[in-house]
Amino acid sequence: MTKGKLVRPMFAIDAVVIAVIIGWSALAQTKNPLEGTWKANISKSQRDPKHLFESVTLTFQVSEDVVSLTFTGVNMSGEQESGTRKFHADGKEYPIVEAPDMVEVSKWAGSNVMETVAKKDGKTVAQCTYEVSSDGKTLTTRIKGIDESGGTFEQVIVFDRQ
Repeated sequence: MTKGKLVRPMFAIDAVVIAVIIGWSALAQTKNPLEGTWKANISKSQRDPKHLFESVTLTFQVSEDVVSLTFTGVNMSGEQESGTRKFHADGKEYPIVEAPDMVEVSKWAGSNVMETVAKKDGKTVAQCTYEVSSDGKTLTTRIKGIDESGGTFEQVIVFDRQ
């Protein structure tokens, strides 16, 4: 056997290993479509008359099944609001910190859709779907539930990626 014959097969194996590592790195760096900053497009949205906020911006960070949501905006009274929520999109119940008598269940319903249901005493009181368009430029949220006054509401809020 000559030295050249041993080097070629080893080089080919090294090239395959490097290609696999690069492929895994690319997959690891692929962002969830929900991740990023989104600004509400009021003209494209269908807001409930009892919930006519002036503006809202959402920022999502996704790490596997943990979704962090930061929001800022101006409510219908002209007051600034902001906050942070954390969802566990694994289909299990988690207590809602801001509402101690409620639980929330979130799950992925496809690669571009996260569904969340809030329950009180085993009864659904709110449902929300976050769906990113196939081109990744639009986020549509569909929200229905019972508000603080006990009335029902339903909204479709369209967001543009920033």
